[in-house]
Amino acid sequence: MKKMQLLGGGLLVIGALTLGVAMPSFAETVEVKMFDTPAKFVPDPVKVKVGDTIKWVNKGDTIHTATTDPAQAPDKSWASVPQGAETWDSGYLNSGEDFSYTFKVPGVYKYFCTTHVKEGMKGEIDVEK
Repeated sequence: MKKMQLLGGGLLVIGALTLGVAMPSFAETVEVKMFDTPAKFVPDPVKVKVGDTIKWVNKGDTIHTATTDPAQAPDKSWASVPQGAETWDSGYLNSGEDFSYTFKVPGVYKYFCTTHVKEGMKGEIDVEK
């Protein structure tokens, strides 16, 4: 029975490819690490698609954040979201903690770490359709 199910699923994929039918795309999760020395997000910049999630993980020993809130930015150009998108803020993340955000609106997002703004810890995400 299991062989039949696998074969049937395989035939569905082959049939869809043969007929030129688009197979559903699956959302991905991309991990962005937060480091202390130097204070930075890795990787940066990041390119994802609408529906994908980014998970920020604090790999450092100090507190980090990831935010697009312009009210917290010493330089307003460090924080922006595309029109129609909501801002997000991870809050304080201790070593080993993480924060995830799923992107629903395409465009360029600029974000930064509130605790390391003086060190220039900022990032950019390009979300494609």
